[in-house]
Amino acid sequence: MNKNIKGAEKLIKDINKKRLNWNERSMFTIKGVRNLSVSDLDTIELYANTYIRNGGYGFPGLMNPLGEVKEVLQKYNLVA
Repeated sequence: MNKNIKGAEKLIKDINKKRLNWNERSMFTIKGVRNLSVSDLDTIELYANTYIRNGGYGFPGLMNPLGEVKEVLQKYNLVA
């Protein structure tokens, strides 16, 4: 299994842990990237699942990630 696919799986687990501790006023921080919204987490999870489905070969069909979403994906080595 591709090492980066394991990174994507870990990212999904980390997102699920953050969601368990969520309240309506909280923002999220993942690997030092702060002020992530629920929508950001949903988007990051979409990219991670797409990455896994494509065997670690990027995000075909999706736009290039931007901003904090891209930063989180970079921390998990899913984006150059």
